[in-house]
Amino acid sequence: MKTRAHRSRGLTLVELLVAIALGLLLAAVAGYLLVSTNRVARAIDARAEQQEAANIVLDIIGRDLKNAGFYPASFAASAGSSRLPGAYSNIVSSSKNAFDQGIFGCSAALFDVASGTCPAAGTSAPDSLVVNYFSADNFGIEGVGTRKDCLRQDVELATFEGAEYNKDRAGSGDKGTGTVVLPLFISNVYGLGDSYTYTQDGRSISTRSFRCAGNGPNTKPHQPIVPGVVELRFRYGVAEANTLEAPARFFTATEVNGQAAASIDGQSKTAWQRVVAVQVCVVTKTLDASVRQTSSGSYVDCDGVSRSFSGADRAIYKQQTRIFGVRNNLTRTF
Repeated sequence: MKTRAHRSRGLTLVELLVAIALGLLLAAVAGYLLVSTNRVARAIDARAEQQEAANIVLDIIGRDLKNAGFYPASFAASAGSSRLPGAYSNIVSSSKNAFDQGIFGCSAALFDVASGTCPAAGTSAPDSLVVNYFSADNFGIEGVGTRKDCLRQDVELATFEGAEYNKDRAGSGDKGTGTVVLPLFISNVYGLGDSYTYTQDGRSISTRSFRCAGNGPNTKPHQPIVPGVVELRFRYGVAEANTLEAPARFFTATEVNGQAAASIDGQSKTAWQRVVAVQVCVVTKTLDASVRQTSSGSYVDCDGVSRSFSGADRAIYKQQTRIFGVRNNLTRTF
C-alpha cells in the first residue's frame, strides 16, 4: 500500500516551476524563430519587389527604344505620293527639334509635353527621355499593330499647340480601328515624378515613381507606373562621321545638344539623329518600412557617387544599368 501511494504522488513545486520555465523558454525560442523567419521573408519579398521594379522600368524603356525612329516601309511619306518606302519625319512642329528624330532627352529635367522643350535643369534632378516613332497599321483589327502610346491611349487625335497632326493621317482609323491613310505619330516621354511621402508601420517613406507621358489626349499626361524608383539617368552613344555607326563614348543630353552635325553615309545628321545606343541607369529602393539597412553603409548612384545611408532613411538602395542598341532614324528599309 505504501508503495502504491508513493508511486501515485504528483509533481513537487520545484518540478512544476522547472517545467513551466522550460515551457516558457521553448515558447520564447519558437516566437523568436517565427519573428526572425517572418523578418527574413519580408526582406526577401522587399528585395524581390525592388528587383522587379527595376526590371519593369528597364524593360518598358528598352522595348520602346526598339521603335525609335521607326516608319513602316510599306507606306509612302504622304498621301499624294506613290506607295514607295517612306521615312521618319517631324510632322508635329518644325520649330521643335525634340521631334526631329526618334530619340531626344533632357538632362536633370522632365520634358514638358505642352511646350515640346526641356525645362531648366535642376540640382540632382532625374533625366527624361523622349521616344518618337510612327505606328504600324493594324489592318482594321483592334489590338494588332502599334497604334497606342505608353499609356494605351489612342493617338489619332493627338494635338500639339492646338493642331491635330494625326487626324488626317488616321482616315477611317480615327477610333482605333480601320485602316489608316498614313502611319500615326507616337511620342512617349519617360521620367520620374516628384517625391511624395507616405507612412507605413509608423515610419515615413519618401519615394519617387517612374512615369510616362504619351501623346494621346490626356489632361494629366505624366502618369505613375512604378513606385520606388528614385533616380533615372540616360546617356547617349553618338556615332561619329566616317564610322560604322558605333559610339565612341556616351554623352549626357546636354552634351548631345552641343555636338555639331556630321556626315553619315553621305547624309548630314545632327547628334540626336546619330544616337545609336542608349545607356539607362535606375536606382530603386525598398518600400517595406520594416526592411532597413544597418546604421552604416552606402551605395553607388547613377553618377558614380557613393551615397551614405542616413539615420532617417535606411531603405535598401540598388543601382542597375543597361545599354540598348537602337535603330534611331533608320529609313527606307524593307
